[in-house]
Amino acid sequence: MFLKALQRSHASLLSTLMMFLVIGITFILPSVSFLLVQNLKSISEIIQQESQISIFLKKDISVDAKNKIEKELKNREEISSYHFVKKEEAWSKLQKSMGFNESNNGLSENPLPDAFFVSPNTVNPNQILDLKLSMDKLEGIDQVIVDTGWVKKLNSVLHLANKAILLASILLASMLTVVIGNTIRLQMISHHEEIELSKLIGATNPFIRRPFLYSGFIYGLGGGLTAAISLKLIVIFLNQTVVEVEALYGAKFIIIDLKLIQYLSIVGSSILIAVAASFASINQSIKRL
Repeated sequence: MFLKALQRSHASLLSTLMMFLVIGITFILPSVSFLLVQNLKSISEIIQQESQISIFLKKDISVDAKNKIEKELKNREEISSYHFVKKEEAWSKLQKSMGFNESNNGLSENPLPDAFFVSPNTVNPNQILDLKLSMDKLEGIDQVIVDTGWVKKLNSVLHLANKAILLASILLASMLTVVIGNTIRLQMISHHEEIELSKLIGATNPFIRRPFLYSGFIYGLGGGLTAAISLKLIVIFLNQTVVEVEALYGAKFIIIDLKLIQYLSIVGSSILIAVAASFASINQSIKRL
């Protein structure tokens, strides 16, 4: 039966290749969108991990209070590292960067406070907020600044984009079901006489249904492989092109590829949709016959 389905597909090779292309493009569109969102999400997580929490101390802070703050930073699990910057060191760096010196800065004293700069080991916004609130309560701390607001906004946009991709995938899958179903129905119409003859000699519905289900399987497999291979080639092409971006900005960029299980999911979903659409179309056609 499977060989018979292969022979039918080979006999109408152009139509089969067109169906592979239609299914492949249908799966590529949401897959590329998902790949883009995953890469943006990865970038936002890296930026958030590299972002610092700035803890500015009061000018009249005591040594004991400063030691208590440092002890608290050591004991916090959400903190991967921290470093202390004295106000004299910060003031000296600021003067150098602004081109000032003691005679032309217009200030009688150093306006900068001592500060701790903390690197969190989490990207969870709730944990970072809890860390900020607990630091605010410590004696001797004047201000705690966490500059990750725009990253949270980006994550919200990415979350919305994931939902949009899911909705688009459902719509495209529905469209694909109709296309495959109509294709199988046309195949059954073209083999109308053969099916009627099979019925006359006692062929059962499952026997008649089987080669057309195999055709749906072939469409799904070919379309899924077309989508997976095309997506892999797109990733390779983008990673070669991104070398130009590295040269311009001096930073290392790489497009994160999908995992093997995700590529297999694309092929499996394609086969599942194709077989389900074929099954529904075959049942309707058999009832009419």
